[in-house]
Amino acid sequence: MNRFIFILLLFIPFTAFSQITLEECYILAKNNYPQIKQSYLLDKMADYNITNANMGYLPKVLFSARASYQSDVTKIPFDVPFYEIPVLSKDQYKLSVDISQTIWDGGKIEADKAKHKAEHKNNKNNLEAQLYNIRYQVAELYFSILLMQEQLTQNEILEKDLQRTYALVKSNVANGIANKSDLDKVALEQITTKQNKAQINAGINIYKTALETLIGKKIDNGLATPENYEFTDYTIKRPELEYFASRINLLDVNKKAINSSYMPKFDLFFQGGYGRPGLDMLSDEFEPYYIVGVKMDWTIVPFYTGQRSKKLIDLSKSSVEIEKQAFLFNTNIDIQNQKSKIDKIKETMSYDDEIVDLRSNILASSEIKMKQGTLSVNDYLQDVTALNIAKQGKILHQIELLKATYELKNIINQ
Repeated sequence: MNRFIFILLLFIPFTAFSQITLEECYILAKNNYPQIKQSYLLDKMADYNITNANMGYLPKVLFSARASYQSDVTKIPFDVPFYEIPVLSKDQYKLSVDISQTIWDGGKIEADKAKHKAEHKNNKNNLEAQLYNIRYQVAELYFSILLMQEQLTQNEILEKDLQRTYALVKSNVANGIANKSDLDKVALEQITTKQNKAQINAGINIYKTALETLIGKKIDNGLATPENYEFTDYTIKRPELEYFASRINLLDVNKKAINSSYMPKFDLFFQGGYGRPGLDMLSDEFEPYYIVGVKMDWTIVPFYTGQRSKKLIDLSKSSVEIEKQAFLFNTNIDIQNQKSKIDKIKETMSYDDEIVDLRSNILASSEIKMKQGTLSVNDYLQDVTALNIAKQGKILHQIELLKATYELKNIINQ
């Protein structure tokens, strides 16, 4: 049994224990967002609408029954020799079934189907454009957690440095080079560092809980640091552009549908019934009857309104095109601003290593002086803090660069 369990463990996917990535968070957040349920509803609505449109090809059947009594009936105002003209009853009855079959509807059914398909695509693209904004929320939480985790790591390094400093100052106190108050100063810095650690952990938990709620999954193994991304193309590929295109397409489909309203409609029809009177108006007996034929309907109303309706659609298309151009204009501004932000961060980062190295050299020199008793503990602690600030600044700039890069990636949709 133990051997079986061991073999089974070997087949457990490594990914089950791996850190979650930013791209995975994007997908999870989208699928977890309540609005995603609309996608299924939109699909079902489109299916029903198209199925209903196809019903137009089926025969239309109408059952009817009527019983009536009238104050007078038609009479022949003269007598016919050797023939008694019947007098119709004032109570009349009719039971009938009417069946009609479309021969040609001028393309209306196909136009309705095309309209429903275009509406479905437009609604789906609109939903995709709305859901895309979740990426910005995910990225904000994701990089905030990464930054705090790096700060926590640096805080732990500082704790070790202060622990070593405490031992050095304690030794100096024992040797009479430093006094008890110097040791208290180091202890105070250690407490402050622990306080900062608690604050950082609290911040991580807050952002982590928010991200877990957004993606609908526990983050048990931490977050993977995204790789540096190099841009080779700044072409905008946002889902909003697909939405604008589908809106234009829907208007074009509606415009084509107007053409079908100009056409006549042809139907085959059949009516069968039983009643009194039947088709023979001179008979006062219950009789079966039927009528078959071809019917044409042609209304001239669309000839009055069609052209104006098309012009309204053209105006709507122009309005959508203006919205699209405004979106591209604003997005290009965002791209340029983000590129400038990235360049600024990179320029700042170019000095980080040099600053950290110089601060490390200064601290090393200060440590020697403190051991010799020629530098106060207070001044030494200032150098420790300065080095920590320099390292924190370097970490901050690295995460800021990653965040700014992936923000630009989201703006473009790469």
